Amino acid sequence: MPYLIKNSAHVWCVQRKVPERLQAAVARILGGKKPTQAYLKKSLGTKDRREATRRAPHALADIDRTLREAEALVTQPTSKAALRASLTDTEIKRMAEYVYAKALAWDERTRYGRDELKRMEADHIRLEGRPLTGPWAFPYETLPAHGLSPAQLAENRKQLAAIADLP
Repeated sequence: MPYLIKNSAHVWCVQRKVPERLQAAVARILGGKKPTQAYLKKSLGTKDRREATRRAPHALADIDRTLREAEALVTQPTSKAALRASLTDTEIKRMAEYVYAKALAWDERTRYGRDELKRMEADHIRLEGRPLTGPWAFPYETLPAHGLSPAQLAENRKQLAAIADLP
């Protein structure tokens, strides 16, 4: 057997040189502290040469398995996701529908009065872990039980007029 060697305790081992390009991958597979692994060595657990010769093929198969795993790691394609420069019409329509649905949901949520603002504040505390730093745009006490206050309606009209003036 060409790979048989004796260690310092006179126990037979099999040892194979790891190809240069696989050394880092083998070290990663074995989980060692070294960045590269130049040799793979496996003890055969015997001092008898005849028994070592009998056990060597199984130990070499384990070493070959490790080398194949390293080969697979090295040859894996490391392609990056291609960046896209454009969107299809379907994707644009889906995005527009999503934005519109979110706007409708927000409008629906805030339209039902001041109790909803209390629930939104509780959600904010639950998600952020802290209360709001300042009051809502309109103080809670000034809001009607249902619907929008005249000040809110005026603010909505002003925002809609500003949006309508956009090109």
